[in-house]
Amino acid sequence: MTLEDVAGACCEDMETCLAGGPEAALFEHESGLILLNAGRVEQDGEEGNLFLTVQFCPFCGTELQTDDDIDAALEAVD
Repeated sequence: MTLEDVAGACCEDMETCLAGGPEAALFEHESGLILLNAGRVEQDGEEGNLFLTVQFCPFCGTELQTDDDIDAALEAVD
């Protein structure tokens, strides 16, 4: 589901969150996935952001992306 789809199929709260861009807590990745920036983590001596896929809108419960959508997008990412 793309940002345009979300704006038409979901709630105003999600639309507002996604309008914040990639620095926001919720954002649309270039792959089309909607991600939650869960914070910074350190692993194997390296620090980075932890991103979680968002399957359902946290505000209204609408399904934003299916497991198949997520798997397909992750396979396409370099």
